Amino acid sequence: MKLQLSPVARVLIPVLLPLIAWAENNQTLTLEFEELDIIAQKQSMERQGYSRSGAVSSISISEDKRMQSLDSVVRALAGSYTNINPTQGTVSINIRGESGFGRVNTMVDGVPQAFYGTSANSDGKYHSEENGYGPTSQFGTMISPDFLVGADIVRGYASGAGGVNGLMGHANLRTFDVDDVLINDHQVGILSKWQYGTNQIGKGGMLTLAGKTSILSQGEVGALLGYSAKTIGANYKTGSGVRLSENMAVKKLEQKPTAYLAKLEFSPNPQHQFLIGYNQFDNNVGGREIDNRASQLKYQYSPATPLLNISFLAAKTQSKQRFNEDSLIWLLEKGRTQNETRYLNLQNIAIISLLDTQTSFTLGASMFDNRYEKSAVGIDQDNLEHTTFSPEGTQKLQSIYAESEVKKGIVLFNSGLTYTVGEVRGFKSACRTYLVESGKRIFSQNCVPTGEGVMRLHSSALNGVAMLTLEINDGFKPFVSYSQNTRVPNVQEVFFNNESASSMNPFLKPEEVATWQWGFNSRKENVLQEGDFLGLKVVGYQARIKNYIHSVSFYLLNDGGLTRNIHGDLAPAAFHAQMNVNAIKPVTNKGIEVSVHYDSKNTFASMTYSYQKTNHHYNASSTTGTGFGTISVTELPRDYATLDVGGRALNKKLTFGGIAKYTGKFRRYSPEGLTVEEQDLLQDVPSMPIIFDIYAHYQLNDHILLKATVQNVTNRNYIDALNALNSTQSQHIDDSKFSYTNAARGRTYLLGTEIRF
Repeated sequence: MKLQLSPVARVLIPVLLPLIAWAENNQTLTLEFEELDIIAQKQSMERQGYSRSGAVSSISISEDKRMQSLDSVVRALAGSYTNINPTQGTVSINIRGESGFGRVNTMVDGVPQAFYGTSANSDGKYHSEENGYGPTSQFGTMISPDFLVGADIVRGYASGAGGVNGLMGHANLRTFDVDDVLINDHQVGILSKWQYGTNQIGKGGMLTLAGKTSILSQGEVGALLGYSAKTIGANYKTGSGVRLSENMAVKKLEQKPTAYLAKLEFSPNPQHQFLIGYNQFDNNVGGREIDNRASQLKYQYSPATPLLNISFLAAKTQSKQRFNEDSLIWLLEKGRTQNETRYLNLQNIAIISLLDTQTSFTLGASMFDNRYEKSAVGIDQDNLEHTTFSPEGTQKLQSIYAESEVKKGIVLFNSGLTYTVGEVRGFKSACRTYLVESGKRIFSQNCVPTGEGVMRLHSSALNGVAMLTLEINDGFKPFVSYSQNTRVPNVQEVFFNNESASSMNPFLKPEEVATWQWGFNSRKENVLQEGDFLGLKVVGYQARIKNYIHSVSFYLLNDGGLTRNIHGDLAPAAFHAQMNVNAIKPVTNKGIEVSVHYDSKNTFASMTYSYQKTNHHYNASSTTGTGFGTISVTELPRDYATLDVGGRALNKKLTFGGIAKYTGKFRRYSPEGLTVEEQDLLQDVPSMPIIFDIYAHYQLNDHILLKATVQNVTNRNYIDALNALNSTQSQHIDDSKFSYTNAARGRTYLLGTEIRF
């Protein structure tokens, strides 16, 4: 697959290259520029979020010693959540009730992730009950949490490279750099983690080695190599004391993921910085092997002029699935998939300070090339064409973006424009004929063109953002913002093939969202005692999504037309197409998000609360009955909150605390699946109890940290919201009643340690 520069990049490069040459010859620029405000003391990631306007969350994952899962860490943030699917082995970030590639732009070190996973039938390797379920599919990111240093999540504001094709927002997961491993200016460092948990949490560990040394007269070279491995069981006890193998839920979803991380950093002088990175992830879960290979090259040029700060990123990611010999995808066997992406991003940041006005201007261009391929063996050609298994095709995105930040006095104004050209391309087979009442065979009228061929959807959009902040004082900084963004349809939506060509929709339009946000930041130091910190962020929002893409059921009429009415003049042919369409009425999401954080020498507390209301559309193809498990419920609980309170003792060597997790009303797809009657596909889940965790960690010396955690300390029986297995047919009993047996872990004990030199 050959990459080509977008027309935008062809314009940017000739502009930037002469500037580089000019900067090299003008290192002693004499123009006077005011220095930007720099915070001398290093702030925690949590504190930084209270200094930034808008719905922004920054978390330090490596500094979180509470041994919470990555899902729990993300769910503790306001407006952010995850979709859990134990058969996938990935993390799927949800922002304000939307998830998946394009609706949330999830990145690893700035590189978009587009892996689309599909698990095998549950009656294969990992489940033997009769009432199992069919395959489930979900977009997700393969990454070891042990290698993550932090994450930045932006909600409802589509700006810069991260905002491209990110309808509701974007999340960037950041991995270790060399300096994250080294301590006290050492040239060589070791960071290791070990953890053991009862109740099938299992054991796991990570070891990372790093080194850095000076070269040339002003340069540095550094490298790191890390390895991570875990063993995770699924036959755990719930809060009711029942092991999952004793009921109709998932059984033996055991995982043994392994991961590698390698980086080489090189700076011949302070103006030039190079980084070569590679990460690898392997697992076997859901009846198939999954692996991810990602490599990237970064370059940054920072001369002694504020007009230039050029960065370039080139990356390639390859993700594969190979189904086990005893695994089936419906009736398909020997399944294999491959997703390959290539990404380029080039940008420059210029800073100007004149007449008491500070201005930052960013100009950049990006290109994303995304390809899905598959192979499988069916019992016949008809079976192969009618089984919706990992649709094939390509998706290309080319963008140019510009951002600016202008500050004068108490007024801070941010704005940006993004122009994106998108293309989705794939093969549509020839339309099939169907038997009608007269005995004739006719085409379905929606199947156009009738012949086979390569279909191409082309779109372009100009989007903009603006945010006004009044920095009245540290205690009150109100802001208001408007953001407009577009999402190009995915390959999986356009070329969905449960009725072969008749369920494909090559006429899908891009989704469009307009988001208003308003709120304020408040941060104060020395509130109750010297050196303490209090932060408060309140955000209200309303998002209106046009052309929302969702799947609906269609049946064939005798005249060849389609209907959603099962009681219409239907043809005798067995035809039930689940097709993705654009909604006629807009989808509206609105809500409020609150974050509070207090930190002092001996005590700390943080609380987040989120509330959302939506008129979401749902997917016929998402059920695991007569649907295809394409994506689980993404609608957030009506409200949810996390409270973390603790203290420090023994000269701050001992830290202890407790976490309370509240989940409000939420829903699941009906385990009965889609019936032939039009009905509400969703079902309310009974109220869940508040879940409590307690934790402590002790800094034995400069090199050794000991950790202990008790999760679900009160041993309550509960179900995780947005878990795909809440909706399987194992939750449907013969008398048409429903069960809620997909319970989470009961009381679980964890011990861990960190060693670094």
